[in-house]
Amino acid sequence: MVGRKPRFSEEEKLSMLLRMQSGENVSRLADELGIHRQRLYAWREQLRVCGNLTPSRQGRPKKRPPEAPPDRQALAAGFALSAEQRRADGLTKARRRIVELERRIGQQQVELDFFQEALRHVRGAVQQQKDAPGGAVSSKSFKK
Repeated sequence: MVGRKPRFSEEEKLSMLLRMQSGENVSRLADELGIHRQRLYAWREQLRVCGNLTPSRQGRPKKRPPEAPPDRQALAAGFALSAEQRRADGLTKARRRIVELERRIGQQQVELDFFQEALRHVRGAVQQQKDAPGGAVSSKSFKK
């Protein structure tokens, strides 16, 4: 079996991914299966992206038959739908932007409150220094 890739069923792959997710050592799981650990990561990514663990077909994609040109009514309906989708996408993007700006404003408010409190603290310390004996209180000069 040297040079051959072992084949695993989707159930075996899924059980290994569940064990991997539960915290088992990935290298030990890979050794148990006799594969490289990168293959486990590839399975996890394939499950995340495709939703299944069946291997994708390797090689050149099949040629598709040429599609018939759409009629004018279907084309107009497609444009109307896409304009409606674009409007919905624009609203979604605007809502996301509003949430992001509100988050930034909140963060800036927290920073502003921090610096205002720090400034009050510094001003209070400077005032205490001036009022202390031997402090930097200006005295009247006796120039004549």
